[in-house]
Amino acid sequence: MSPLLVGLVGSCRSGADRQAPPPPPPAIEVRDATGAVTARVVPGRPCRATIGDLELLVGGRPLVAQQGTVRWTGEDAANGTTLFKDGAPAARYHARQLFDAEGLPLLRVLEDGSIADRASAIVRRAAVAPPAAAGSGSAATAGAVTIGNATVTGTTDVVLAAMLASPEAPPAVRALVACHLLLPEVR
Repeated sequence: MSPLLVGLVGSCRSGADRQAPPPPPPAIEVRDATGAVTARVVPGRPCRATIGDLELLVGGRPLVAQQGTVRWTGEDAANGTTLFKDGAPAARYHARQLFDAEGLPLLRVLEDGSIADRASAIVRRAAVAPPAAAGSGSAATAGAVTIGNATVTGTTDVVLAAMLASPEAPPAVRALVACHLLLPEVR
């Protein structure tokens, strides 16, 4: 037998020897008081975000997404990550805060889970719910975050949950910030 053939035969594995691909990451979903899903993000490369009728596939880092003819990008800097819509600044995320295109605050998540609006008024509170234990045939669930009458499942990250569930920000900005928080930093 030729050495090449021996190498090929030796490198083949039986089905039992193959490792199954890792399961996809769990989706992070925002549900309103009725239980309807209002936003959904699936971490990964690309990050997939759906908020209302908006669906974005977000690549990165640096962030990049296409929404019809609109091109979204993100640029990391010392003062946070600026999101650009067709090359023009649209928003900036920095240190648990979201700012509009003019640099005015839209939303701030405080350490205690309070969520403040642009006037620094507390408009909602976020609280982490502990993971549910597996019982009688059901799988254990990741924790969740409750924000007002909404529940964000698939994460215990209060900042991520608050940004994703924020009615103060446009859907595309919410999607990009959520994916930004989920994508690993480039070193």
